[in-house]
Amino acid sequence: MFGTALLIGIFHWVILPPVLLSLLGTATFLALGFFLRSVFDDESHTLLHIQSRADELQVKLEEQKTAIDDMADGLDIAIFICDQRANILYANRRAIELFRFDRPTGRNILAVTLSYDLEQLVIRTGKDRIAQNAELTFTDPEEKVGLAKAWATSDGGDRVFLSVYEITDLRRLERVRQDFVANVSHELRTPLTIIRSMAETLVDDGDDLNERAIKYLNKIIAEVDRLTLISQDLLILSAAESNPIRKQRCDISDVFKGIVQQLESKAKKKGLDLTFSGPPQCVIEANSSQMMQVALNLVDNAIKYTTEGFVSVKVEPEEDVVKILISDSGIGIPSDQMGRIFERFYRVDRARSRATGGTGLGLSIVKHLTEAHGGKITVESALNVGSTFIVELPIGG
Repeated sequence: MFGTALLIGIFHWVILPPVLLSLLGTATFLALGFFLRSVFDDESHTLLHIQSRADELQVKLEEQKTAIDDMADGLDIAIFICDQRANILYANRRAIELFRFDRPTGRNILAVTLSYDLEQLVIRTGKDRIAQNAELTFTDPEEKVGLAKAWATSDGGDRVFLSVYEITDLRRLERVRQDFVANVSHELRTPLTIIRSMAETLVDDGDDLNERAIKYLNKIIAEVDRLTLISQDLLILSAAESNPIRKQRCDISDVFKGIVQQLESKAKKKGLDLTFSGPPQCVIEANSSQMMQVALNLVDNAIKYTTEGFVSVKVEPEEDVVKILISDSGIGIPSDQMGRIFERFYRVDRARSRATGGTGLGLSIVKHLTEAHGGKITVESALNVGSTFIVELPIGG
């Protein structure tokens, strides 16, 4: 009996374990196979899903790129994308048409546009990361004028965007207008002089003329004088627009002090207190004759539109600019008309302007000459209290 039990024990511990191990190994292998297959199936499904999403995103990116290209090609502005060395990465249809270069991509902007200034504009922008603007003239294949703007990417990348808007026709029309105004103004001077001299002759020799005829002749002389002033102002404005500013050393204190002395008698006739204050000398880079035109118009206007009180002129040098303040206690300017006073022929009070001999061009001349010198003009005014015109000019030109 003991031997039987021993045999059964040996069977369980010696014979059965290999069988169980074999069975367990087969089951484990099968289970592992099912597990791996499940894992691979899941991963395959995930990879297929990722690939599908990637394909969808690629299609959308292509659609967006096509839409942006179509939009860029529809613009009337030449657009380039360049790197920091001014090599072209992209150019729209207008850029290709403007510079007549079929395949600009991969070329330097200088090779495509033949404009050294444009190349430097891109390089400076890529280096300084500051937007740059310039009006440039392109000479090849024919002369063109364009407004160029360059700006860098905001993410710190090395790309520089460049746009060029052609204004050749606009500048040509401006030259035609300037030439027309200058020619008409010049041609009017001779007949106006003749009309005035004949009217004066009739008045001087008009013993047999009645009072009404003399009145009308004097009116003709006054209107001829007004037309002459308008033609002179138009010539000044046309010359200022068409000719480059020729700067030199200019004592701005001396200029305004001289105009104050010149108009002192006119102010005294109206009972006005005309004063000047400023340093004995304040030298800037400017055109002296044009600065005299600015001073004359501003101070004369202040006297014209002030019936009582004062007109003061102050020259105040600062670090980089000089400020000239022309203040008066005159009629002032309504707030709703402040934005238009520098327009040509615009008058706040037309009746008063005609009575004082104003042409409506003085402030336009002042604004144009000031801005042509790199400065600016502003005004502070209150109706029936007075006005202060502030001219700021760069000291270094």
